[in-house]
This record gives sequence, structure tokens and C-alpha cells, in this order.
Amino acid sequence: MSKKSPQLRFEGFTDDWEERKLGDVGNTFTGLTGKTKEDFGHGSAKFVTYVNVFQNPIATLDQLDAIEIDEKQNQVQKGDIFFTTSSETPEEVGMSSVWTHDTENVYLNSFTFGYRPRVSFDLNYMASMLRSPSIRKKITFLAQGISRYNISKTKMLEIEIPTPTLSEQEKIGSFFKQLDNTIALHQRKLDLLKEQKKGYLQKMFPKNGAKVPELRFAGFADDWELRKLNEVSDIYDGTHQTPKYQDDGVMFLSVENIKTLTSNKFISREAFEVEFKIRPQRGDVLMTRIGDIGTANVVETDEDLAYYVSLALFKSEELNPYFLQASIYAPFVQDQIWKRTLHIAFPKKINKNEIGQVPINVPTLAEQTKIGSFFKQLDNTITLHQRKLDLLKEQKKGFLQKMFV
Repeated sequence: MSKKSPQLRFEGFTDDWEERKLGDVGNTFTGLTGKTKEDFGHGSAKFVTYVNVFQNPIATLDQLDAIEIDEKQNQVQKGDIFFTTSSETPEEVGMSSVWTHDTENVYLNSFTFGYRPRVSFDLNYMASMLRSPSIRKKITFLAQGISRYNISKTKMLEIEIPTPTLSEQEKIGSFFKQLDNTIALHQRKLDLLKEQKKGYLQKMFPKNGAKVPELRFAGFADDWELRKLNEVSDIYDGTHQTPKYQDDGVMFLSVENIKTLTSNKFISREAFEVEFKIRPQRGDVLMTRIGDIGTANVVETDEDLAYYVSLALFKSEELNPYFLQASIYAPFVQDQIWKRTLHIAFPKKINKNEIGQVPINVPTLAEQTKIGSFFKQLDNTITLHQRKLDLLKEQKKGFLQKMFV
């Protein structure tokens, strides 16, 4: 039993933290045994799924599956802790999940094992502590395997965990519970915005065969015109040459950069001048066409940009760029892109000429501008919420690093 204290601590707590082996303060139990596939999917009993344990520091009630139980199995109890036994990487072995519910007739899947403490712990403290970097490092170190990694119950019981006083545990547990609730709230807001965008994309562009959309800004009544993309835009693709990267020069974009149109890869000014006669400019649109297909973004910089063959470049004098970007995401256009994609290729791709054949519904430029502005503002709001969520998650990582030993 060793003693330590964390880097970051609530006021009023100064005692060293004891470290105790899991085996000294609790016992393990097995998940379901002897079940066949005929037992699953029906029955009055429920079981905690592997995914529920893997994804959630605190197991949820909405990720329970039905099972028929007619023999003695280990029921889970409030305060139990579950650990996954195996994974494809050592970093994902032994993921923990705490059971905080009083629900009866619930069991544990066979790909995890349970741990039942013999002493009192704050459950929210346990949920965060067992996923802190220091504990995850200990568990990862004990994982064994080659193509698949495992951890035994015996090995897990050897792991030492920090055990401050119960009052300090409660303070830490409450802090992380509140932080998790804030993260969950921001995640729900973000998910709602994305769902709203999907709804607008369905309603603000004509469906297959229609000449007007279901939802429209006031003052617009003309029919939309069905055109092919190569009739309303020039379409290019990037260099087919494998780039020679360097530390600075002209920024080089590929599929993985489409969301931000920024990259930490550069090519020389000389290579850019030779290979890029047609260059992305402010107001052009880039779209992925190899691997990930049909993700688009508008160029909003005056800096020179180089781009790979995996991206298509649209230059149009007839289309508002933000309208074109939104149009590409509309269900009708996405379906047309999918139909022209070579799915048997690896990675899958859509040829530049096939992109040109994709039909697109085109209103007046004034209506395009209105729609484009609407979706640009919506995308900006989504990006802002995503940044807030990412910041909260980063803050949580920092607290997990500093508030546990």
C-alpha cells in the first residue's frame, strides 16, 4: 500500500491518498455463461452489452438487450464495476463501466467480467478514476496478446487504485458528473443542429422530379431548372503525382483536409508553379471524390493551395459557392453521386467526368444566395458548437490527468 497525492485538488483536503489493490477491496464475478444464440433477443431478463461497457464510464439503461434466463447466473447489483476482457489494441483492453442502477434481473455479457467492491466507494469517483490516464496505463501494460489483446481477472486484481477519503471521493465524483452532464448537453445540442440541417437539406431542395422545393424563402416562386454539373461549373481534379512534402511552401490538401481546408503538408513553390495551372481561388468549391466521396467545402482564402487527385475543384460563374456546397449535400444529389461511384474500386471513387454528369437543381442567383447564406450560417453554428464540445472534452482530459495519481 503506497501513498500519494494528486497535482490538482479541492480545498480542505491534504491527506495522502492510499493506493490499494483491487483484489484487497473486492471480488470478481463472471458474465453470462452457457448461453446459446436462441436465448438472446427475447425473455424478461436484460443484460448489459459489451458496447455499453466499452463506451460508457457509467453503464446506461438504454443499452440493455433482452435474454432468456432459466438457470443460475450472476445478477448485477448497484455499485458493481464491469471490465471488458479483450480488444484489438492493448489501449482498449479493460475498459471500465460502473453500474449505478437498482434495476433487478439484469446480467452481464460474456465478453466482460464484473467486480464487486467490499468497501464503500463513491460510484462517480470510480467511474472517472478507472478511466484516468494513470489507471488506463496500468491496465494497458498488463494486456497480453498478438493479434488480439486480453486481460485476466487475476491480473486486474493486482492493479493498485488511489483511494482518498470518501468525502474527497464524493467531491471529485460530483465534479466529473457535472462535467459529464455539461458535455452530454452540448452533444445533444450539436446532434440536434445536425438533424435540423438534414431536415433542411431534404426540404429546401427539390426532390427527384420536382421543380420546386417543399420549403422556400418568401418572394421566390419560379421553377428551378435541372442542369448537369458540367453545364454550370468547370470541374478539375488535383495532381496525379505523388507530392514531395517539405516543411513550408504551398499548403497541400487531400481528402482528410476537406473539413477545414488546412493542412500541415506543403510542397515547393517550384512544384506548384509547374503542376497547378488551374488553382483553387476564393469562392471555388472542393469536393472529395476518392475514398470519402461527396464531402464539400468552400475556399475562403486568398493563399495559394495545392490539392491532390482525390479532390475535385468546381469553378462556376453561375452558382453561389455556398449554394453549390449545400446542393452537393442534398439527398437527391448525394444519391446521384452514389449511383455514379465505382464501388468495386478500392478505394471507391467517382471519376471527374461522372461528376460532370450529376444533375443539380438550379434556381435564380438571388435565391441561390439566400439559400447559400442560410446554410453557411447554420454550418458556422454547428462548427461553433463542435468547438465548444471539443474544448470541454479536452478540459476533461486535463482534469483526469491532474486530479488522479
